[in-house]
Amino acid sequence: MRILLSSVGRRGYLVRYFKEAMGSDGQVWGVDSSPYAPGFAYCDKREILPGVNDQTYCEKLLSLCKNNHIDIVVPLIDPELEVLAAKRDVFHQNGIMVVVSPMETIAMAFDKYRTWEFAQQHGIAMPRSVLTVREALDDIQQGRLCWPLVVKPRKGSASFDITYCSDEVQLCGAYDGCADPMIQQYAEGPEYGYDLFGDQHCRPVSVYCKKKLAMRAGETDKAVTTSNSVMLEFGSRLLAAMNLFGPADADVIMTAAGPQLLEINPRFGGGYPCSHLAGADFCSKLIAMREGKSLPPDIGACPEGVYMLKQDEIIRPDWNGMKG
Repeated sequence: MRILLSSVGRRGYLVRYFKEAMGSDGQVWGVDSSPYAPGFAYCDKREILPGVNDQTYCEKLLSLCKNNHIDIVVPLIDPELEVLAAKRDVFHQNGIMVVVSPMETIAMAFDKYRTWEFAQQHGIAMPRSVLTVREALDDIQQGRLCWPLVVKPRKGSASFDITYCSDEVQLCGAYDGCADPMIQQYAEGPEYGYDLFGDQHCRPVSVYCKKKLAMRAGETDKAVTTSNSVMLEFGSRLLAAMNLFGPADADVIMTAAGPQLLEINPRFGGGYPCSHLAGADFCSKLIAMREGKSLPPDIGACPEGVYMLKQDEIIRPDWNGMKG
């Protein structure tokens, strides 16, 4: 079997996990738009492709996969998801499984206001969200919102361009300075992350949960798993509503009123290694699906107290003519 990780970037750990899942019987290919992707160090084969915004991206990725008998494509960054979801059937017709959820799931997760609407529709708690300053001020007068508020891009990622506002002046300034903004009630409490998994029929398979101990550049840097029944029940309800194919990462905050959803990323998240160390093994599950096997649900299998700590690693490149 041959598995291709697109936009492999710094995710050398995922390359290792897939190689461990396949043993000696397969290859992991890495693709990136930069020759300096550290994850290349662990790949069996490496290829440079244009960035996902290039009009030839899908065509060249499909050609690469067809010419090299790739079985599974795993996209790893948000901008790829909508592009590949639109072309998933084309890849499938060529015998290639692209690990991307249905378009409606991708669109819901990519737009945080649509995530709010999804949460409302399915009875999933999430901080109240509005689209205009006038709505926010009216909601404050009506007692539906209170200071502080958070201004963020509807389609932002990695915690970029988020502003906390304690009065109307700050709110107006942050709103005017944010591209495609939304306004959300600030929620306080410890933050948790889920690693969720759905099978080829988008049926729930796995719910793993960890408490975030430290963040770095919008990504989980240190975490510990939890088997808290309230958190696992919340994650199970979220997964059941999502129509998810493959992995997803979701962020939740535990408020005094209970867990509340912050955002969903329908791909491998930066905190996945914590769940992997706890036995999630989404890599083996994807391989099993490609082989046509059914996956028994393992919801409730997440153990308590498995820690993950990340560290930087120095890579000496030996590809594309580079020497360390």
